[in-house]
Parts: sequence; C-alpha cells; structure tokens
Amino acid sequence: MNANKAFASEYIKVGRISMPIAKQAHVKCADIMIDNRHIEHINKKHKMELDTLGISAMDFVKLIVTTFGEIRQAPNDALDLVTTNTEGKNYVAVVTLNYNYKKKFWEIRTALPVRTAVVKSRKLLWKRERTPIKD
Repeated sequence: MNANKAFASEYIKVGRISMPIAKQAHVKCADIMIDNRHIEHINKKHKMELDTLGISAMDFVKLIVTTFGEIRQAPNDALDLVTTNTEGKNYVAVVTLNYNYKKKFWEIRTALPVRTAVVKSRKLLWKRERTPIKD
C-alpha cells in the first residue's frame, strides 16, 4: 500500500452536526472529520495566524467546531461553520466543510480567519439562538 494513501485516509472525528441543527439548516446530520492532509494544509497556509494565537491547527479546528454560532453556504456546495463571538471584529474564524457522500460524513477542508464582510455576504442557513441568563 502506498504510504501517502494510508496517511491521507486517517480521519479524526472532531465534532458532529446534530439532528436538530441539521433539520433547521436543511443539511445532513453527520460527524465532522478531518484527515492529516488537511491538518497539514491548515498548518502550512495559516501558520502565522496560528502562531499569533499560540494554538495548533487541530486545536483551532476543534475550537471552531465546538463553538460555532452560524452555518453559512460556502462556494461549491460547501458549508462554513462560523464563530460568532467576534462582534465588531474585521475577521471571524471559519471551518469549511464538504459532505463526503462515499463515507457519509462532513469533511473539513480548511480552517482560517475570514473577513466578516465576506462571511456575512454568504447565505445564512442556521444561527444559534442565544438564551438569556436568568437570575
């Protein structure tokens, strides 16, 4: 077996689009997975941002996947999971997913900071409702 193929096929589960969210967003309910190739891609392409944050590519991905507040339609039938705790900021943290029909899960393609204006121009599919704090 080719070592590159074995390396590329090692997927790690980092989250899930739950059934309630999937129904509201009209997307598939499935696990969110990342493989080593995409972790390396994030490390290479976004090293400066990761170093500034003092965080690894995997931790950056996990942070976004566990705290996203919006799902937006991205180009080429992809989805963006978007952090929304950055009101008034010029950038938001985004994970871009594509559905892998063969393996039946959401596959992370990249994670990066994106200009807020670019993200806001994409169709909103789902937004987390904020629950008021009770006394």
